[in-house]
Amino acid sequence: MTRTASTKHPGPRTPPAAGRVRRLPPPWRKAVLTLHVTVAVGWAGVEIAQLLLGLIGLFTDDAAVARATHVVMEILGIELVSGIAWMTLLTGLLLATATQWGLLKHYWIVTKLVLTVALMLDGHFLLQHWLREQAEAGGASGSLGLRLVVSMSVALVLLVAATALSVYKPWGRTRRGRRPAARSARP
Repeated sequence: MTRTASTKHPGPRTPPAAGRVRRLPPPWRKAVLTLHVTVAVGWAGVEIAQLLLGLIGLFTDDAAVARATHVVMEILGIELVSGIAWMTLLTGLLLATATQWGLLKHYWIVTKLVLTVALMLDGHFLLQHWLREQAEAGGASGSLGLRLVVSMSVALVLLVAATALSVYKPWGRTRRGRRPAARSARP
């Protein structure tokens, strides 16, 4: 079976119409999606590890174990989570803006964006401060350890919710997503 010249050499690509976003080619979209899923799952994994460490530190009677868990939690929460969170946000924004989904066209994407930003702000303004305070205290504060466990539990639930949103894609399109695409009036 031979290919015709038109299928073998389809010609130059036409630029996107005015106002349309350039789409990622499928291999790039798949690569960015793979990176996005990997870092998002990594973020959830770090939250699980921190939650377990927080529970161990909260319920142990051994001061050395409590101190060790707090130091590891501080390293994970400050050094690792911020990079993972930023990578999750950036790859998510790229996927939303450079694919057919659009950033503000579907409620599930808007909700995931809000959850991600809220988790990042919580991590930056509350968790990092609490983790440093706990590591410096060396396990002396039970109420601080409880706050961390509760906060990490909530973060983990929100990350699982964001994952579920990606799978189920509920709620349909936003008002912006329901608008018909602007067509060029040029002949």
